Amino acid sequence: MSPDKKKHILLLIDDKPANLFSLKMILENENREIITCNSASEGLQVLLKEKVSLILVDVQMPEMDGYEFVEIIKQHPDTSNIPTIFVTAISDEPKYINKAYDLGAIDFLFKPLITEVTRKKVDSFLKIWDYDQQLKKVNNQLLEKNKELENFANIIAHDLKTPLANIKCLIDYIEEEKILKVNEPASELFEMVKTSATSMSKLIDDLLYYSKNVQNNEGKKSVHLQTEVESVIKLIRIDNDIIINKVNLDHIISFQPVAFKQIIQNLVSNAIKYNDKEVTKITIIYSEEEKTIAIQDNGPGIPEDQQEKVFDMFYTLGKTSKGDSSTGIGLNLVKKLAERNNCSVYFNNDDSEGTTIVISNLIPA
Repeated sequence: MSPDKKKHILLLIDDKPANLFSLKMILENENREIITCNSASEGLQVLLKEKVSLILVDVQMPEMDGYEFVEIIKQHPDTSNIPTIFVTAISDEPKYINKAYDLGAIDFLFKPLITEVTRKKVDSFLKIWDYDQQLKKVNNQLLEKNKELENFANIIAHDLKTPLANIKCLIDYIEEEKILKVNEPASELFEMVKTSATSMSKLIDDLLYYSKNVQNNEGKKSVHLQTEVESVIKLIRIDNDIIINKVNLDHIISFQPVAFKQIIQNLVSNAIKYNDKEVTKITIIYSEEEKTIAIQDNGPGIPEDQQEKVFDMFYTLGKTSKGDSSTGIGLNLVKKLAERNNCSVYFNNDDSEGTTIVISNLIPA
């Protein structure tokens, strides 16, 4: 830090010069610049020009008192987070203290000031200010990194998906136009190339969706379970051999809507994709008492020793019963999105067949 650069700027406001002088003497420090003002309006002018770390303001002042001053600065985004301490000689009755805290002040100092108490309080609040500034800096850096990663992911996805699409088109063209004499073994190889290209394209899409939704989901809102579940089911191909029962879903919870839809879509799609029965039966049930929503199916189930692993990124159980391949991202995404809403995901092992996945800690809206 350069000699002329102070770490903190303190703003002291009092209509009595003697009070300002004594307070400044108590708080002077080589790492601090102390600005004194004889009125609240003068203090407001200072805040327009300086980045202040802490304000100490007298309550009783003519024209504009300390309460009015704090009410004004708390309404402006550039000054609303500056910690403010009231310095007062008036009664310490709860009604005065409560009013100050309601306005956003962080503490009181009562006159006559006790030197050591005053210093320690100011030191403590300046440390909190430092931590807050460091946290903001880290958050800003993380936001920038996330933007960079998202931009990078989009570029990479475009660069990867374009040649994959070309490969698929070329294979289709060769087959349709019979440019090459393709015997049966070669035809199988062509089909493997197309399948691999399709799987790779899906993996890229899943990774992009994962990166965007885990980092950038919107805030929590009121989510009507029945409405959202039905809207998701409409997006999924439901054949005649699939039965989905919805139980006790006429309830509203507080959740990120996009996250909730993606969770339900992944879990219902998995229940269909991995089912090995002639008729797929799925039940989606909400429990008010336990604050859970469960997705039950009559499929082959997941071995107990793999039930934790399936939530890991890229972990798969192999081919589905319908021959599809999995990217191993879906359940990891479910877990992350649930955790962003302060919920947890687990398997219910009480059922004798099939799989039951439970989202717990749901908060009613």
